[in-house]
Amino acid sequence: MGLLSPQDEIVLKQHLSTLSKPVQLVLFTQAFGGSESGQVAKQILDEIAGLNDKITVVEKSFVLDLEDKAKYKVDKAPAIVILSDDVDTRMRMYGAPTGYEFVGLVEAILVAGTGNIDLEPETMAWIQAVTTPTHIQVFSTPT
Repeated sequence: MGLLSPQDEIVLKQHLSTLSKPVQLVLFTQAFGGSESGQVAKQILDEIAGLNDKITVVEKSFVLDLEDKAKYKVDKAPAIVILSDDVDTRMRMYGAPTGYEFVGLVEAILVAGTGNIDLEPETMAWIQAVTTPTHIQVFSTPT
């Protein structure tokens, strides 16, 4: 049995039908000594990928795949690296994308697969005016 209800699958499949580019979800997990959230993250990603053939899940070992871990600057597991047609979007999610984080994951997939960013023009202008490298992190806690 999946994590998504049949109704949720229908709605999500409809949202994901707008993807025009392939999206790869690179999942770094730690099999031994890692948390249970890696397994939950894998199950969620597999369910999402099963709804659209443009989405693929690539599994990496946090311990063994050191080259990829360094390439994507992953420093904790589980980690989800979101690629758009094999190009790094620099979007990362850490932990299992459950609760509110699930919506963020779906939005990130839509941005990667369509190139559309749903922000006000003033917000986009402000972001585009940033000229120095900026590291932004958003933390959320399921309630």
